[in-house]
Amino acid sequence: MSPFINAALMILVVAGCGWIWIRTRGSLYRKLFAEAHFLEVGQKIGVLKQTALSNIGIEDAQKARSPDDDPRWFRTEAGLAVFYTITNKSPGKYVHHASVSVAGTYTTHAVGERFILLWARLLGIGYERLALGVSKATVHHATFVLGEAEQIDFARRPVEPLTIEGLRAFYNEMSTAREKLTWSRM
Repeated sequence: MSPFINAALMILVVAGCGWIWIRTRGSLYRKLFAEAHFLEVGQKIGVLKQTALSNIGIEDAQKARSPDDDPRWFRTEAGLAVFYTITNKSPGKYVHHASVSVAGTYTTHAVGERFILLWARLLGIGYERLALGVSKATVHHATFVLGEAEQIDFARRPVEPLTIEGLRAFYNEMSTAREKLTWSRM
């Protein structure tokens, strides 16, 4: 075979693989960024909050590996995984931690950031209170700390259901808030 034909075949193979990758990722992002997916996450955050509140201080690393084994996790139909814990290693100091990732693949910042911010908004926590980070495995993390009185108020406050109007307000709010956020590498 001539070098020209070899090069042409190589270009076709690379282009074909690129096309498959784009189609696969595009399909994933359409699912992740669909309004129905945001609403699904919004419905699950309230239950996740109650579960985290009833498991304060439990940090069983073995238990935390799967949504099937630990109710402080959930996985959406689109493959987004969210994990939420609350610890209180020192008196009167409650550390809330969430992590967001896409199961089985790289989690882009566009995905991780949006769903971390949605988590905070639904819990009624200002974005300026969040300590934000991204791990080498592209898992997006956020923590915030509440004192004793704040924790009591937080525990009593229900998570309001996410509506289409609330989602649109979140989109607008997020677009301006993102400019002020600082993410660190973990």
